[in-house]
Amino acid sequence: MGITDLTSMAEVETEARRELNERLLRLREEASYYCYQCAKCTAGCEAHKLLELEPHRIVALLKRGLVQEMVNSDIIWTCLSCFKCKERCPQKVAPVNILFALKNLAVASGKEVPGDYTAMLTSAMGMGLIQDVQTVTTRGGETRTREGLCLPPISVPTDPAKFQMTVMTVAMEKV
Repeated sequence: MGITDLTSMAEVETEARRELNERLLRLREEASYYCYQCAKCTAGCEAHKLLELEPHRIVALLKRGLVQEMVNSDIIWTCLSCFKCKERCPQKVAPVNILFALKNLAVASGKEVPGDYTAMLTSAMGMGLIQDVQTVTTRGGETRTREGLCLPPISVPTDPAKFQMTVMTVAMEKV
């Protein structure tokens, strides 16, 4: 029995796995050459604040060639994909691209995707949002909606099939 991709239920191809490995090698070369471990990526990381993800350490581990240790770790799944690390890096190393490649390699290797990550992906693919729009409670105990906070309304995709195809196209470009 072969490995099945949870998002598309397609069989993993050895050619795709080889391409992932080559992409990871290119990222490693770029990281080795450009990253000087200033930790600006980690300073702006939302997952670091909440989940202790340290993008500069991920880059350092990649530079040392410890790919399998990262693929087997759950820490790669904590990335929020906010791209702040890419924006903040003075050398344009983009730890988020490394994390995307590691996640893809983990799936291609047959590692199980954490349930919360799968639920988030399913929600994003279905309605364009990671979670439903929620009301918030202020420090004073008042409940506020998006409109009450002067935020624009959230647009939800009108054609889910077209939206899913667009998301898949963008995701494949990140690999």
